[in-house]
Amino acid sequence: MNRRKIVVASTVAMFAVAGVVAGLTLYTSFVVRAAIGDLPAAVQYFPADSQGIVGINVRAFINSPFYAKFEAEHGRKIGSELTEFIEKTGVDPRRDLDYVVAGGRSLGGGKGSGALIAIGRFNRDAITTFINSRTVPITVDYNGAKVYMIPEKSGGELEKGIAFLRDGEIGLGDLESLKAILDVSAGKPGITANETLAPLLGQLDPRAMFWFAGDAADLLARSPIPSPIGEKIAAIQSVFGTLNLTDAVSGRITANARDEESATKLADVVKGFIALGQLAGEQNAELAELMKGIGVVQDKHRIHLSVNFPADILERLEQMKTRARRVL
Repeated sequence: MNRRKIVVASTVAMFAVAGVVAGLTLYTSFVVRAAIGDLPAAVQYFPADSQGIVGINVRAFINSPFYAKFEAEHGRKIGSELTEFIEKTGVDPRRDLDYVVAGGRSLGGGKGSGALIAIGRFNRDAITTFINSRTVPITVDYNGAKVYMIPEKSGGELEKGIAFLRDGEIGLGDLESLKAILDVSAGKPGITANETLAPLLGQLDPRAMFWFAGDAADLLARSPIPSPIGEKIAAIQSVFGTLNLTDAVSGRITANARDEESATKLADVVKGFIALGQLAGEQNAELAELMKGIGVVQDKHRIHLSVNFPADILERLEQMKTRARRVL
């Protein structure tokens, strides 16, 4: 692996470990400062024109039975990939990373593709020294902060960078997205000024392992799904939800449709898919158990989709697929 790839892989590992270990006490020493509801304060750093926000409660995930099983199967590989980074920086993402928040736009429009903010305990000097030992970063001074851009293709392109925000907060993303976050830190309107996302974020539970909120109108209007299903899906204006992985997979997704009529049509489509799954479940016990844990309820212009089924069902279904491939 060349130097650039080593640097990118090592630094990204600090932010993406929750995704890596997931394939994707709840708070220990991490104290959440209120931003929107009780979500981490870093949520408010994202610009007002963001179209989607995703949160990963890494500490809750690491402490879950789901992760314990994953680590038992893949822990040696994860540990070996992080060994040098841990030795050089003193940061072990599995121990020192508490929360990850990501945000961006579906269409960058020259404003960047999005950024991550990692929240935890980091040694800034050690991380900076590690980066400098592997490459020559391009330093960009912006709004009183330094952004370390990691060169791509022998210095020809600068695609990803790191910015140190407040103590225990580090941003990772393209330069324009990091500048947008620093602009908010300097006083520009942030996500709290977003009339669509701010109310949704206020309804989320920060204790959930995974949560998200999105302004879906623009993205779904360009949906490649053919009519008539595509037309019904395009009626969704915004969506938010949570997901937890423990001994069970549980979560709730709420979609806000354009109006009550649109919500009824969309709910009927979802119910139709569930009914088809239940029919197929008559020949498959695992699928039947899975479908029992999925429900949909309409409340005027809102559709609530809930899931709650044993986590091992997914593994059993995957084993069935593997056996079927061998037979074929």
